Amino acid sequence: MDHRRARTYAVCAVKLDEDHTDAPEGTFDAAVTNALVAIVAREWPGKEKKGSRTKSAIALLDLIKAKAQEEGTVVRPAPDEPDVFLIGDHDDADRDRETRVDAGVLKEAVLIAQVIRHAREDGGGEGGAHRVLERRHVDALLALDDHPSLWALSMEQESRYEISAQQQDERERERARRTLERIGEEEAERRAAVAEDLHVGPTPDDPGALGLLDCSVCGSEAFSSDGGDDLGMGIGSGECLVCHYRRSPAIANALAREVEWERRRDRD
Repeated sequence: MDHRRARTYAVCAVKLDEDHTDAPEGTFDAAVTNALVAIVAREWPGKEKKGSRTKSAIALLDLIKAKAQEEGTVVRPAPDEPDVFLIGDHDDADRDRETRVDAGVLKEAVLIAQVIRHAREDGGGEGGAHRVLERRHVDALLALDDHPSLWALSMEQESRYEISAQQQDERERERARRTLERIGEEEAERRAAVAEDLHVGPTPDDPGALGLLDCSVCGSEAFSSDGGDDLGMGIGSGECLVCHYRRSPAIANALAREVEWERRRDRD
């Protein structure tokens, strides 16, 4: 269950981190509620619920505040910061980093989100203008990821980065295929024939540089790498000198990981 909550928190929090100005109220509410439920369920099992239903974000923040007043608990008030609480990792004594729960800012954000989500007329700010979520609200939300029940943001960020890279790669492949159709077979062969002269491969000054590689789009031995993958699998990022397909470092690294996984499976 905590995995699902952490995943929901991460998906919503990363979206808010990228853009917290695009109708974010429901996203924020989902992120903070799932995060707080996961944290409370781990630290005080059962206290995240009232009957069969999970408590609201504000109720969970109030619970954390109340626990901070008790002696011998894992949470304590932050020095000189009202309504900020620090949760230690009681399962790892060597971990000196604490989870910062800025209850005041998080509660303020939840109330702002509720006003907008439910189309209320109350909650206006100065001059009658309704308040909106600000960057500091998102920062307080992101700080919750330090808790062991979450630790999910970096994985979600990496996943989104890879998905974006894959989408861009497919656009590059389609563009390269259209180039091949446009130039025709004779011109493609001519370009492949002179590719060796245009590519700068291994040299005494750079013996680790890659030679020409087969292009995964046109099949010509004409892929000119300007860098290799991080695992040293010989998969380059660069451009094909025939169809001009460009492979990004992110895709080169993803392909290298696939090769490494295949090698491991073969060994097993």
